[in-house]
Amino acid sequence: MEQPSSSSKVTVEYFDPHGVYQLLSPGLLPRLPLRNLHWESHAGPLRSISSLHVDLIPSAQGSRPLSSTGTPASSNLNLSRVKSEDSAVSSDDGFRPQALGQAAVDKPEAGAEPGPKPIVKERRHQIPGLRQTPYLKVFFLRCDDNETYKTQARRQVREWIKEHTPPAQSTSKQSKQENHDAYEWVIVHVVVPNTSAATQPRTSGKGSEGGLTTEKATARWRGGGSTTILEKLGADFNSSSKSAPDRVAQIRIGVNDVPYEMLPRVVPAIPGSYTETPQDNENSWQDLISKLKSLILASFDMRVTQYEEDIREKDAQRTLPGWNFCTFFVLKEGLARGFESVGLVEDALVGYDELAVGLDTIIREQATTGPGPQHGGSFLPYTEDLKTQAQRAKAAILKDTCQEEISTEPDEPIDLQSSPEATDQDADEIPVNALKKRYRELILSNNISIFDFRCYIFARQLSLLLRLANAWSSQEELLAKIKEQRVSSLQGVAARLPPSQPSEEGEHLAVLAEICNRSMDFVVAIARILRDDIWASQSQTKQSAGAEDEKINSEAELDPIMVQVVDNIASSFTFSVAQQILAQTSTKALPIPPSTLAPPGAKIGLDGQEPKASIPEPKTMMHPARSSSLAIRSPPREPPSPGVFPRGRRSSVPEQGASSTFIKAGLEELAAHRAELYLLSRTVLEREGKERGWSAGWDEIPQICHKEEEMEDVDLSEEPTSETQKPETSSTVQPTLHGINNKLLRTALDNENDFYRLYETMTDKALRHYTVAGHTQSVSACMADLAVHKDNLKDYSAAASYFYRITASYGDDGWAEAELPMLVMYARCLKELQRKEEYVHIVLKLLSKAAASEKDRQKRKSSLRLGGHANFGSEEPISTTSYIHELLQITKSLGHEIQVPLENFFSRVEVDGTPRYHAGKDSFAIQLRFQYLLSDDLAVEKAKVRINALSGDTSREIWLETSGPSIFKKGDGTLLVQSNVIVPGPYTVSHVSLYTNNIALHYEHVTAPLTPFKGEVFFKCPKLLLYHRPEAFDVRLVASKHMHLDHNRSLELELAPGWNEVTSGVLHIRAATAGLRLQTAEVKVVDGSLELSKKSEAGVIRFGPLASGSTTKIRLPFNLEHEANDITLKLELSYTTDKGTFSFATTPSVSIILPLGVNVHDVFKHRALFSKFTISSATSSPLRLLSTTLEGSEVFEAQSGVTLTRPLMIFPRQPASMLYKITKRTPTTPLPRSSSHKDQKSTSLSLVLHYICLEEEIDDAITKSLQAAHQDTPLHQYSRLIIPTVITELRSRLSPYDFEKIAILSELSTSVLSNIRWRDRFLGLGHDEDEDQDIATMLSESLQTWQQNTPSISLMPIGIGKDTLVDHRSIIIPVGIPAVTVVHTADLKLAGITTVCSNTVIAVANQPISASLKIKWTRQWDEEHKPDDIQAQDLEFYYEVSGASDTWLIGGKRKGHFTVPKESGGGEIAQRLSFPVVLIPLREGTLPFPNVDIKPAPLARVNKPGDNNEDSSRGNITCETDYKNVGETIRVINDARKTTVSLDASGPQGGAMLLETEARGTMKRVGDGLITAE
Repeated sequence: MEQPSSSSKVTVEYFDPHGVYQLLSPGLLPRLPLRNLHWESHAGPLRSISSLHVDLIPSAQGSRPLSSTGTPASSNLNLSRVKSEDSAVSSDDGFRPQALGQAAVDKPEAGAEPGPKPIVKERRHQIPGLRQTPYLKVFFLRCDDNETYKTQARRQVREWIKEHTPPAQSTSKQSKQENHDAYEWVIVHVVVPNTSAATQPRTSGKGSEGGLTTEKATARWRGGGSTTILEKLGADFNSSSKSAPDRVAQIRIGVNDVPYEMLPRVVPAIPGSYTETPQDNENSWQDLISKLKSLILASFDMRVTQYEEDIREKDAQRTLPGWNFCTFFVLKEGLARGFESVGLVEDALVGYDELAVGLDTIIREQATTGPGPQHGGSFLPYTEDLKTQAQRAKAAILKDTCQEEISTEPDEPIDLQSSPEATDQDADEIPVNALKKRYRELILSNNISIFDFRCYIFARQLSLLLRLANAWSSQEELLAKIKEQRVSSLQGVAARLPPSQPSEEGEHLAVLAEICNRSMDFVVAIARILRDDIWASQSQTKQSAGAEDEKINSEAELDPIMVQVVDNIASSFTFSVAQQILAQTSTKALPIPPSTLAPPGAKIGLDGQEPKASIPEPKTMMHPARSSSLAIRSPPREPPSPGVFPRGRRSSVPEQGASSTFIKAGLEELAAHRAELYLLSRTVLEREGKERGWSAGWDEIPQICHKEEEMEDVDLSEEPTSETQKPETSSTVQPTLHGINNKLLRTALDNENDFYRLYETMTDKALRHYTVAGHTQSVSACMADLAVHKDNLKDYSAAASYFYRITASYGDDGWAEAELPMLVMYARCLKELQRKEEYVHIVLKLLSKAAASEKDRQKRKSSLRLGGHANFGSEEPISTTSYIHELLQITKSLGHEIQVPLENFFSRVEVDGTPRYHAGKDSFAIQLRFQYLLSDDLAVEKAKVRINALSGDTSREIWLETSGPSIFKKGDGTLLVQSNVIVPGPYTVSHVSLYTNNIALHYEHVTAPLTPFKGEVFFKCPKLLLYHRPEAFDVRLVASKHMHLDHNRSLELELAPGWNEVTSGVLHIRAATAGLRLQTAEVKVVDGSLELSKKSEAGVIRFGPLASGSTTKIRLPFNLEHEANDITLKLELSYTTDKGTFSFATTPSVSIILPLGVNVHDVFKHRALFSKFTISSATSSPLRLLSTTLEGSEVFEAQSGVTLTRPLMIFPRQPASMLYKITKRTPTTPLPRSSSHKDQKSTSLSLVLHYICLEEEIDDAITKSLQAAHQDTPLHQYSRLIIPTVITELRSRLSPYDFEKIAILSELSTSVLSNIRWRDRFLGLGHDEDEDQDIATMLSESLQTWQQNTPSISLMPIGIGKDTLVDHRSIIIPVGIPAVTVVHTADLKLAGITTVCSNTVIAVANQPISASLKIKWTRQWDEEHKPDDIQAQDLEFYYEVSGASDTWLIGGKRKGHFTVPKESGGGEIAQRLSFPVVLIPLREGTLPFPNVDIKPAPLARVNKPGDNNEDSSRGNITCETDYKNVGETIRVINDARKTTVSLDASGPQGGAMLLETEARGTMKRVGDGLITAE
C-alpha cells in the first residue's frame, strides 16, 4: 500500500444526480491512484508521474433528488466526499490541507455531510492559485433505455455541460483567470443490470465513435432503434474534430454488484440481447482510466501554460513602480503547487528555491535603499506572535523579581497568570509548519514579517523534500515521536517509533541528508532574523519619534531582561527546529551503533555489560545495520588498570557481527548532517547552561599557562567600554526559563543533573552518528567532549577511558591547543587512579607538547623581531612545575627503561665545532650544544653519542660518553663527550642519548621525522674528520721485503707507539680478504725488542711493554686459498698506558702481487747445462734489478759470464736476460739412489734477485719532500693525513708513460698534482683559532705552495753494495735441474767433401753424398729415482734422419734402432755408434742439414698367465738430443754447362723433352765423393 505522505493528489468533481456513484465506486477506487502518467513540458524534457492520487468530491448540486431518473429517492445515498484509497492525507508537511479562510486550529468533521445547496456561481479571486479547483468534472449518467435518453437524459447532460463547460470549450472569450483554473469534463454512462440499456451492445455495428468494438457487436441489435445509447452520447457531445478528446465512457454494473433494493424488478425480454464478457468489462474500465489520465493532464497543461505566461509577464515588470513581490510570490507558488498536485515535486521544489532567492534579493535591496517607500512591497517590521511572547516572558520575569513593567502599553493587558504551558504546546514543538498560520493570506495582504515569510518558505521546502525522501511524518506521529524523544533523552533511554505500516519503497537517504543540511543553514539565518524581529518589536513599542530609533535600539539592547528574553526565545526556537528536523528525518535505515551511556540506575549484568538500550533510530528490516565497517578504529585497549569502562558500559565500537555488504546512497551524508543537528542542539543547551553556571567541562579546564603576577598599566582617563559594563548589568538578572517553550529544553534547564544528562545524551548521539558517517575526527571531538565532561564530574575512571582512545591521535591531527588541557586532565585522572605506568607515558607526552608549545612561542617571538606579523595569542610559557620531579621519582622505581625522542624536550641539537684532541694521549672529544625548552631543570646522569663512518666500512661506529652528570636549564646548554677510540676517517653524528632515572632521551639522525616547519632543522652536524697525529700510536702493514718462494709468504706489521709508554697491548687481527688464512701462532719479532705472549690465540697478538719513540716489526705468515692481488686486514689495537686504556682501529691494504716475472730456457750438452733466465716487470711500473745470482747446490755448480756493475732498469716491454752454465760437481761421496726427498732438494739451485720498484722510490721521495716542507710548521700534526692523501692522488694520476719517463730521468714532476681541490679532501678538520682560518684551507694553500716551490723531485740514487741490498727487496727462486734419462749427442759427418772455406760445404745438386751418423750418449743427468727395471736393463732408442721432401732425398740407413746399455758404476760407454746415410740435395742453394730425431723405442711385453699386471707399465724414459749440426748449412750448386731441350710438340711425349746435357769442366768421381778437375 502506498504511503499517504508520498502521494500526489488532484481534485476530481463528480455530479451524480442518479446516485450511481455507490454502484461505480467498488470498481473505480481499487483502480486508483492513476499510474504511469507522462506529461510533455513546454520548456523541458518529458516528465513521468509514477502515481497520481485522485480526490473525488461530489458536486454541490449532486445531492438533489431527481424524479426523472425513475429510481426511488431513497436509493440516492448522500455521500459528502469520496476519496481514492491512500488519499486521505494531504502532502503539505504530512498534514491535511487547509482551505482558504479556515483557521489553523479548526478541523472539519470527517463525517459531516453537506446539505442541499443552491447552485451558486463561485466568485473567482483576482490572484490565481489561491483556490483548490477540480482538474476534471465527471457526470455520472444513468439512462436505462433510448426513450429515457431522448426525453430526459440528453437535456440533463446538455444543461450540465452548459453550466460546467470550461472556458476552452465555450464560445465566449476566455480569460487568463479562467485558464488558471482550467479543467476538463467527461460523461460516464453507468449501465444498471435488468434494464434495456444492459441488453444493448456498446456499438450497433456501424462503427464505434466512443465505445469499444466486441465480437458480438457484429450482430445487428434488434431492439428499439438502430443506435445504442453510448453511440448517441458520442454523437451528441463529442467534438467532430480529430484532435478533440473522447469525453464519453460507459461502465456496466454486474448483477451481483447492485444491492437488492436498487435492482429493477422488471426485466425486459428482448430477443438477441447483449451479454458482456469479463474481458469486455475490463476493457471498459481501462478505457475510463485512460480518459481520466489524458483529460487531467490536458487541464494541467493548460494551467501550467497560463501560469508560466503570467509569471514571465510579472517578472518582466519587476523594475516598474508598484511591483509587489508578495503578489508575484502567490502567482509563482500557484505554479509550484500545481506541480506538487500532480507529483512533480522536483519542479515544485525548484520553484520554492527560486522564490527563496527572490525574497533574499528583495530584502537586500530594501536594506540598501533605507527608509521610505520600498520597492517590491513592504513587510511587517516585526512578528506579532514573537512580540507577544517576548512581552509575556518579560512580564513573568518582572513578576518573579517583584518589579514593575514600565514599558508595557496600557492598552495591551498582559495575563501574568498565563504561562507558555497554557498555549498550544504542540505548535511550539513543531515550529516549522506551513499550516501554523494563514501564511498565504498574510502574504497576499502584504501583512507578513520577514520571519514568517522565511519560515513559510522553508516549511514548504521541507514538505516537498520529505515527499521526495518518501518520509513518514504525520502530525500525530511527529508529536508522539518528539514527546518520546524528550522523555528518553532525559531518562537516558532510547526512543521508539510508533508502529507503522511497512513501505514498499524505502526512504531516500540522500534527500533526508539534504533536509538536514538545509536546516542547518536555515537555523543560522532565522535565529538572527528572530532576534532582530524581537528587538524591532520592542523598539516599535518604545519609540516616540523616528529620529530616535538608533538611541532607542541602543537602550533596548542594554536592557538585561530583554537580552535574556531574546536569548531564551531564540534558543528555544533553534532547539525546537533542530529537534523537529531530527524527528522528521529519523529513519530505520540508519545503522546507529549502541550507546555508550548507561541509563540512571542501570544494573550491570554478570558479564560486566549493561543491558541493551534501545536505539533512538531503529534499524530497518530492508537495510540491515552495519557494525564494524563504520566504527571508529580505536587503538588497542588501554592497560588493565580499569579493566572495563566505568559502571560496566560498553565502548562505542559495536561487536563484530553480520554487516551489510553495501552502503546505501546518502547514508553517510545523512548520519553526518544529523550529527550536526545534535551538536547544534547541544550548543544551545550549553549556552543556556553557561548562564546558569553549569559547565560541560571545557570552561573548567586547568590553567596550564604560567602567568606571573605582574602589574599592568591602566589608563585612568579611559572610559569603560560597553563590553565591560554589560556583564555587570546582566549579572543582576538571574537566569530564568521564561521565553523557553520547548519542553525538553525547559526540563533540562530545570536542574543541573538533567542538564548534564541531556548534554551527555546529545553528545553520545552525535558521536554515534559520526561513527556511521565515518568522520573519525568528529568522533574524536565528541569523545573528547565526553571525556572532559566526565573529568568535570570527577568520574575519573570514565574520563580516563575516553582520554585513552582520543589522545593518541589528537597531536597528529594538529589539535595541539585542545590536546594540552586534555593531557593535563588525563594525567590528573591517572594520578587519582594510581596508575603509574600510564601516568608516566601521559606526563611524558604532556611535557613534549609543552615543549612544542614553547618552541612555537619562541619561533613567533623571533619572527616578530625579524619584522613578522604580531601574534596576539598567548605568549606565556607553558608551566611544567613539579611534573619532571614527580616523573623522575616514579620512573626511578620502574624496572625497565623508557625511550623518549630527544626532540620532545629540546628544540635544537648541534655539534659545536670539530673533534678536539687531548694533549699527551690518543683521545678526542666532541662538544654538543642543546636548546632546552622546559622550565624545570633536567638532571642527566650520562650522555652517549655515536658517530658513524661516511666512507669505507660504513658500519663502523665510535661511541663517546660524558665523564660525569650534568644539568640542563631552560635555554642553551653544552655537553662534552669523549672517547679513547680513534679510527681515522670522515664521520657524522648519528645518535645522541641522554639518560636519567630509567628515561632515555634519544635521537636517531637517519630515522628522524621531518620537521613540521619548513626550513627548521632539529639536528646540525658538520663533517667530522678524524686523523692520527704524528705522535700517536701507529700500526703499518707492509709486505715482507724478503721472499722465498719455497717458504710461506708473510706480512710485516710495524708498531710505533709514538709518545705512549705502553705497558701492555692486544692486537686483534681479522682477515678482510676472502680465502686469507693468518697464522698468528707463528708470528715473530723481526726488528726491535718486544715480548709477545706465549699463549697462542687465534687472531689475537698480546704483547708487553713498548717504550715511547721505539719501532718494532713483527712478521705474520699467511696463506691464500686462491690468488689475490691485494690483501686487506682489520686491525684493532688496544693498549694501556699510565693515562688509561686506548684503542685504535684501521683497515690497511697491501699489494702482494710479485712485481717481476722470471722465465728459464735450458739447453743440455754432454757435460754441461746452459740456462737462460728472462726477467721482466709484471706490472705497468718499471723496476730496478740490483743484482742477480744463481747459487749452486751440493750436486751442481753454476757459472755466470757477466755480472751487474750497476742497477739495471727493467721496463714492462724490455725484459733482461741472464745466462748461466751449470755443471755437475765431482762428488767425493756419491749419493745413494735411495736418498730422501730432502736430499733431492740439495740438487736444486737458487736464483737470488735483488730489486726495487719504481713506485716505492716515488713514495719515498714524496714522503721525504712533504715531511721536510711541513717539519717546522703548525701543520706538522696533520702529516699523517697529508702524506697518504697526496700519494693516493699521485698514484691515480700517473700513467705508464709517466712511469717510463721517471725511470729514464730519475726525476718526478709535481705538475701531475695540479688542479686538485685539496680543500675537499680535508673537510671536517674544523677551524684554527690561532690562525682564524679553516684548517682545510690552510692545508690546501700549503700543498699549493709546496708544489710551486718543488716543481720536480729527484729520485734518490741507489747503490748495489751489500749494505744497500739488505734494505731493498729480494726474492729467492728455487731452480730445479730437469732430470733426463739419456742425453744423446748426434753428429752427421759428410765423407770426402771439399769445402771452399772452413765453414761452408759445397755439393752438387742431384748428386749423392755419402755421410755417416755418429751417436753417443750419457746418463749423468738422470738424477731422479727410476724404477729398478729401468736401471737394471738396457734402453732401446730409435733414430730417424729426415728432411724436407723438396730439399733432400735421403737414402741409406736413415732409420734405425740402437741400444743403450744399462748403467754400470756411473762410467760412460767408450764406444760410439755410426750409421751410413746417403744424402741427395734436390735443389740449389744454402740448405740446412737434415734433422735427426732420437726417441725411446716402445717396450713390447708379453703377459703370461700369473704375471702381475702392475709391472706392465713402463717407467717414464726421457731423452734429450744434442744435435751438433744444428745451424750448419750446405751450399748446393749445379755443374751443367750446356743443356739440349726439344720443344717439338709432335714428339712422342707431346711436349718439351731433355735431349742432352754437358757437365761443367771434367768431373771425376773418387770413392764416395765428387772431385772437380782443373
